[in-house]
Amino acid sequence: MNLRDIAVTVRELPGEQYRWALLEGTGEQGQFASYALLKESNRSYDRYSTALAAGIAGMRLAFGPDGPRHGGTWAPETLPQELL
Repeated sequence: MNLRDIAVTVRELPGEQYRWALLEGTGEQGQFASYALLKESNRSYDRYSTALAAGIAGMRLAFGPDGPRHGGTWAPETLPQELL
């Protein structure tokens, strides 16, 4: 079974706006972990916590209830527009 390193992060934008992003570890070895962008929200949120919660919801919806480790596959078309 291949393990996947998936992370949810929140990016702060000018004007106190926030967007979530899903990242996947590239597996590159180095002093710091290296990640590639899987998906970033097109929508901006007024609060950090709201963007984070939306990102977690997006990850759960996109990978299914058991996540990527248990056979869940990336299905961004399942994400509701209000999360994007």
